[in-house]
Amino acid sequence: MDITAKRLRINALRKERWVAENKLMGKPKEMLAGPLIERYAQCGKANCRCKRRGAKGHGPYYYVQVKIKGKYTNIYLGKRKDLIELARNYSKYLKGIVNFRRINREIDRQLEEMNRSRIRKEIK
Repeated sequence: MDITAKRLRINALRKERWVAENKLMGKPKEMLAGPLIERYAQCGKANCRCKRRGAKGHGPYYYVQVKIKGKYTNIYLGKRKDLIELARNYSKYLKGIVNFRRINREIDRQLEEMNRSRIRKEIK
């Protein structure tokens, strides 16, 4: 890839980063301080549908993962849709941060490649 193509790629990534940053900095949503965990479980009945091959199990059961006294624990949210949505907001926020970091790493990689190609191999 030549320098011009790398510059175009970096500019496209900068635009993508700008969009991601604006999503993160937009109107903040209320959220719980932990990601949403969705679980399915099998019951103890021998002939239940949850025992069939390929069955997920009963659920979903929703939990939020929080750190208490240095250890992570899951707190059951029950069927409270308001709490589930607050935990879902936090999970979306984390995904946005992961995406933002991915874009930054790609920009760094492109810049390093571009600058490496400009370094002279030998000194005369």
